[in-house]
Amino acid sequence: MEFHKSKLLTWVSLAMVVVGAVGSVLFVGWLLGEGGRRTSIMLIVCPFILLIGLLGVVTTMVPLKLRIDEYGIRVRNRRERVDLPGRVPWQAFEAITLGHKPDELDKDPYVIAWPKGPIPGLPQDKAIRRGHAVGYALVSVGDLTESAAQVAAGFRRYAGPLFRDERMAHNQNEE
Repeated sequence: MEFHKSKLLTWVSLAMVVVGAVGSVLFVGWLLGEGGRRTSIMLIVCPFILLIGLLGVVTTMVPLKLRIDEYGIRVRNRRERVDLPGRVPWQAFEAITLGHKPDELDKDPYVIAWPKGPIPGLPQDKAIRRGHAVGYALVSVGDLTESAAQVAAGFRRYAGPLFRDERMAHNQNEE
């Protein structure tokens, strides 16, 4: 099962680039034209909208691949600095969880891998520690087109008993 990168931020960023570019052209025309005419604050803000849109487009161009099957998992996510280009078998993990990072409880949940030992391609400096267990955030569900329920269903199917959905425990702790 292959998960796909969300294109929402890309489309929003492209819209910002178009609005910012048109507004910037109008702003430059206003500057070069008669200075006595009144201008809209929107024309002044448009160059900044263009820059923010360009930054958004650049950030959405980072690669993101998540593929799972009955044999294991492959992940390439530059945002989290995870690079598992080859399949890592399920036997290499203590658990796979769908939950929140400790410092990001109000954001989208992550697929977190809890390996039995060191696995090359996992960022050691971004480790999540729970007692003696060490986990690594592989991908944010918010970066995928699939919903958290679809991601959980895929991992339940392929990771089997290794998979735990910790979102429910987090929601119960809030009540």
